[in-house]
Amino acid sequence: MSNKRYSGSIEELFIQYLKKNKNFFLNNPELLDNLSFPKDIKYSKNIVDLNVYRSNKIIKENTKIKKQISDILKAGSNHIQSQKRILKTSLKILNSKSLSKLIDIIINDFGHLLGCDIINCFYTSKKIEHKGLSLIENKVASNFFSDKPQTYLNQNPRGISIFFPKDSKIVKSYILIKIIYNSDRFIVAMGSKNSEKFTKDQKVDLIEYLIQITQIKLTQF
Repeated sequence: MSNKRYSGSIEELFIQYLKKNKNFFLNNPELLDNLSFPKDIKYSKNIVDLNVYRSNKIIKENTKIKKQISDILKAGSNHIQSQKRILKTSLKILNSKSLSKLIDIIINDFGHLLGCDIINCFYTSKKIEHKGLSLIENKVASNFFSDKPQTYLNQNPRGISIFFPKDSKIVKSYILIKIIYNSDRFIVAMGSKNSEKFTKDQKVDLIEYLIQITQIKLTQF
């Protein structure tokens, strides 16, 4: 082990270190915030203007922060608009005077509410006759839902051919909604041409609220 002692100043030692580690400030850019730089200095093509580097770094950070804030505000605005649409539809449901009118709201409003391209409504019994309803076996419907969940977003390709038989070639993503009525079920299938419209990790708190309102109203018929 060498016992050689360095006799120069700390500043000289640091300068030698920087010369051997030329990427030091690139790897530790946060240290630039604590440095002071002269305002008037002539730079050659071989010298990096650290003031410019630090300024560009700050600009990039500010741009990133502004985008994050913008995204948050946009998401918040979209959420508020969604809440307003949900509330409006909820009032229509609560004011519906017949089962037929309620089914009309489900078929006409639910798809529009979620911005879907296609909506199909199914019922697991022949007890209800409505031009907008198609019959589906309870066993088939049950395969897409466990006991508690009221929505299905797992994007099983098999569901496209079952719930969108006439539009299976254009539906790229979909959501299934289960509405219980007595011992039977409505299955509302909403499809989109956009593969990113519905994903399995999507939040469904507002639509589940709407489902609950619908089920409460159904008990009155």
